[in-house]
Amino acid sequence: MPRRAPDIAAPPPRRLPALTAAATLALAGITALVLLIFLGKISPAPEGPRAEGTVFYVVPYHYGFAFYDRDFREVEAMEVREGELVTLYIVPALALSEEAFLAYTRRTQGQGIRGLEAGDPRIIEKVVEDLDLGNVEHIIGISGYPVYVTTDVASALGGRRFRVGAPGTLAEVVRARDPTIKPVTFTAKKVGAFDVICMDSGIDGAGTCGWGHASMVAGGALVVRR
Repeated sequence: MPRRAPDIAAPPPRRLPALTAAATLALAGITALVLLIFLGKISPAPEGPRAEGTVFYVVPYHYGFAFYDRDFREVEAMEVREGELVTLYIVPALALSEEAFLAYTRRTQGQGIRGLEAGDPRIIEKVVEDLDLGNVEHIIGISGYPVYVTTDVASALGGRRFRVGAPGTLAEVVRARDPTIKPVTFTAKKVGAFDVICMDSGIDGAGTCGWGHASMVAGGALVVRR
């Protein structure tokens, strides 16, 4: 009768305490990283440049534009060279205090608009009416350039006409990295003078800022020279 071969049990695996601890820590780190990405606390992609090339600040208000250079000095036009990289920071006037916003709208009142003469008090009344209707956003475009930026100040207003405790100057809003600020970067490839406009929100010519939307055109506000 053949003899049965003895059972040979495999030796128990050797435990490597240090390696096991390292693997556990690595797994915990990966899990935490995934959780932070999921919650939006960090981005899986590297952060892009905060500003590139020549910087300007564009302040859309009811119903016009104000332009400032990197040092917050107001300029009539944003002048750059052909081929230059340009970064615009769109800062809606409603991101500022009530006093600052009304100071901008008095520019509109001082010029007259839509058949109402300069100084007509009905202009401010129309602005306030638009605020009450929720017509607070602007869609910024530049003729001849692929610029299309929609503001988002309604979320900061929270249903109010004006922001409570808002900064009174453009510099303060920018330095606080206010979430209402929207950047856009492009290369100045075309030479000439180009209009900055508040673009229509529909085929009927309406806009998101209301009554004076059609008048929001800053002729030749971007100048590109050779």
